[in-house]
Parts: sequence; structure tokens; C-alpha cells
Amino acid sequence: MQEPTRAGGPRARSWTGRLAAVAIAGTLGWSLAPGAAGAAPSDEQVSAAQQAADAAAAQVGQALTELGDAQAAITAAESAAATARARYDEGLSGQRAAQDAAATAAGAAQQAEQEAAVARGAVADFARDSYMGTTTSPGLQALLTADDPAQVLERAALLDAVGRSRSAVADRLTDTQQQAADAAAAAESAVAEAADLAQRAAADLAAAERQAQEARRQAAELAARQAAVQAELAAARDAVVALQAEQARKAEQAPPPAPASPPPSTRPAPAASAPAPAPAAPAPAAPPPAAGNDWDAVARCESGGNWSINTGNGYYGGLQFSQSTWAAYGGTAYASRADLASREQQIAVGEEVLAGQGAGAWPTCGKLL
Repeated sequence: MQEPTRAGGPRARSWTGRLAAVAIAGTLGWSLAPGAAGAAPSDEQVSAAQQAADAAAAQVGQALTELGDAQAAITAAESAAATARARYDEGLSGQRAAQDAAATAAGAAQQAEQEAAVARGAVADFARDSYMGTTTSPGLQALLTADDPAQVLERAALLDAVGRSRSAVADRLTDTQQQAADAAAAAESAVAEAADLAQRAAADLAAAERQAQEARRQAAELAARQAAVQAELAAARDAVVALQAEQARKAEQAPPPAPASPPPSTRPAPAASAPAPAPAAPAPAAPPPAAGNDWDAVARCESGGNWSINTGNGYYGGLQFSQSTWAAYGGTAYASRADLASREQQIAVGEEVLAGQGAGAWPTCGKLL
């Protein structure tokens, strides 16, 4: 069963749906042309058409479920792609920061190397001038011009202190140079690590974007399939309605049966009086509707909220039950057709259909449940 798709008025029938209805009727060996000659459609043909409509409705429900899953997959894939994009941007920023730090460290190392070289040169010059015995050496001149041995010792001590100070400066600058070189090497290592992280982030981003694109492609295919099976469902229902209408028209056109010949005039034997028929049992009370299902909203969508509607299209009542579905889910325990049952009884059958087929039994209006 599935109730006809509606959108605020009579269902629009596309040419695709009409052609599909013709194909279904042709498969059943019957023509949809009004007034076509031939026997009326049989009950078996009507039943087969209804089964085709029920199968199409099941496909619509499955397609809607798959489309919903595909939309959820798109949302998840796009979220993953956004996360990968943020990590990629962060990796690029880290790579640029590491490159800037490496350039700064390399400049500091070069500056420290130059300063250490100058200090070492100064120590070498002092040692050469002080201890190579040249007469122009300020150190020797200071010793030779001393007035007495005590002054010689004093000046020698001063020269030694100056030499040690210059050596200490050179050693300190050498240590600074080594530290700067180590920092530059660490910065270069950080650059390489940041580049590796950025490369991996780029690969993750590309994979996430491919996954999101594939999810969108699958959703588009499912949407096209859902539209196709929706058209098939509409066509199958059109075929059912047309078969039922033609069956009724042929029944109206059939000549009345000839009157039966009167029986021979014989006096019948007196018969015992038959007991009066027992009163018909009242229809069972419908169980209360399940909480949370807005059946009035579905009825407004399907039939304008008219629970006793009979539009003549093969679907009855506020929830637009087909006759086969009404019978299959126990509706005949309440009334022969859905439009003859109460609102509560129709809702009770609707709960059974919902449990058996899901909200896809009402392809458009079932979303209101």
C-alpha cells in the first residue's frame, strides 16, 4: 500500500508517469484507453496492479532511507574535510614560522662566528706582539722601561692579566658561536619536521575532499533514483485507479440478468419457522493512538483532514488507504472501507502500517510522523 503522494492538491501526473502507467497496464494485458473494447479487467489484474504499486511504494521508502543516509554521509565527510583544512592551514603556518626561526638562528650563528673570529685574532695578535721579542712590542717596552725589578714584576703581572682577559673573551665568544650553531641546526630540523607535517596534512586534506566529493556524487545518484521510483509509484497507482474505474464502468454497462423461470406450482410443505438472526456484533474498539505520532498532520497532508473522504481514486479515508492495505492490516475488522471507519480506527490501522512498512508508506506526508 502506500498512500498517494500529494502536494497541496491533486497529484500532478508527468508524461513519464503516464507512459509508465501504460506500460504497467500493457504488462497486465489491458488497455488504459477509455471505452476500449474488451472484457472488464479481472480481479486478478487489479490485484496484480495493486501489488506493483505496493512494490513501488516499498522502493520509494527504501530510496528515501538511503538518501537520508547519504545526506548524513555528506555532512560527516564535509566536517572531516573542514577539520583537515584547518590542520593543513595550521601546518603551513607552522612551516612558515619554523623557516623564519631558522633564518634568524642562522643569522645569529653567522654573527657569533664573526665575533669569535675577531676575538681569537685579537688574542693571537697580543701573543705575537708580547712574546715574539720584537722591539716594537708594547709589552716589552713596558718591561724594559721599568725603573726597578718591582716595577718589572708589576708590569709583567698586568700584561699577563690582559692576556688572560682576552683569552677568556675569545673562549666565551667561541662558546656563544657553538650555541648559535646548535640553535641553527635545531631550527633547520624544526623546518624539516614542519614540512613533513604540512605534507601529511595536505595528503589528509586531499583524501577528505575526495571522500566528500564521492558522498555528494552518491547522494545525487540516489536522489535521481528516488525521483524515478516516485514516478513509478505514481504510475502504478494511476494504473490501479484506472483498472478499478474500468471494472466499475463495465459492471454498470453489463445487461441485467434474465429473470428466472417460475418454479412449478406445488404446495410447499410447511417449514419450521427459522429463528431470528442474531444482532451483528459491534466493531471492536480501536486502541488509543501511540504517543508522538501526529496522524492529524498526515491526514491534513493526504486528504485535507477529511477522515471520511472517498475521492473515487481507489484510496479512502483521512490517511488514504488502498482497499488491499486496509484489509491486509486488519481494517475490515472495523469497517469495509477506511472512509467508513472512525478517525481512531483509521489511526489504529495506520499504526500497524507504520510498524510494518515505516513512514515511507506515505512517501511525502509520512515525514510528518
